[in-house]
Amino acid sequence: MNRDLVKLKILQIVVDALLVFSAFMLAYFFRVGFILSSDFPFGKYVSIAAITVPITLVFMFFSRAYKLTQQVNSLRHVERIAFVAIENVAVFIVLYYFTFRQFFSRMVLVYIFFFTFVLVYLWHRAFRRILQKSSEREIGVYRTLVIGANRPAEEIVKRLVLAQSHLKPVAIIDASGTGKTIIAGVPVVGKMDMFERAIAQHRIDHILQTDHLEQTLNIINYALSNNIKYVMTPELLGIFQGHQTMEEIEGQMFLKIHGKKKWWEQIW
Repeated sequence: MNRDLVKLKILQIVVDALLVFSAFMLAYFFRVGFILSSDFPFGKYVSIAAITVPITLVFMFFSRAYKLTQQVNSLRHVERIAFVAIENVAVFIVLYYFTFRQFFSRMVLVYIFFFTFVLVYLWHRAFRRILQKSSEREIGVYRTLVIGANRPAEEIVKRLVLAQSHLKPVAIIDASGTGKTIIAGVPVVGKMDMFERAIAQHRIDHILQTDHLEQTLNIINYALSNNIKYVMTPELLGIFQGHQTMEEIEGQMFLKIHGKKKWWEQIW
């Protein structure tokens, strides 16, 4: 991963830890009041909260809450953070009960869930803005070469530029030679004969292929040999968006193509 991105992600994780711990503190004082209750000892509460926080961060990793390609304003990410908030409460309950064999208030658990969810989700929204601002200054971005100038390529380039994605298109190769010179502000630098030169001149970290299927193996081999990340669009294989998923069968990953799913198949 890009060093600048590593630093930014470490920042996100550290702030997450502070916010989860803050959620515990807010929950305590909202329930007990701004005093230290003898019925619900603050010291015991803080000690269990401090143990719970790193466990919650581990769950954040497993739920893929730190994945760079996620859309933080999507329902999927809201579900991730809600799951993490529930886990945070559950771990705290188990640790506190088995350590001290008594509990003071169920309402404090509701507060823990609420503050964890709100603080972490708002921070992730804010962090997304930090990534976008960093992208404007080319901090923590993958300089991306787009193979193809067809309609899928135009849509993807426009979306990446508009979203200020960490995948930053800096050059396009027009595999079919249609004569376009620029797409969404990104220059078209030539045909496939310019492939290696474009990678060197534009310091490419990432290749995104939308066209020129017959050259796929050559492009992938070059990317692997030169430690460049590579992705392709499903349309390149004649697969329309929404009809493909990755599925693991006996430890082996497969690309699964399916028709329109029934509602119950989305959760089964």
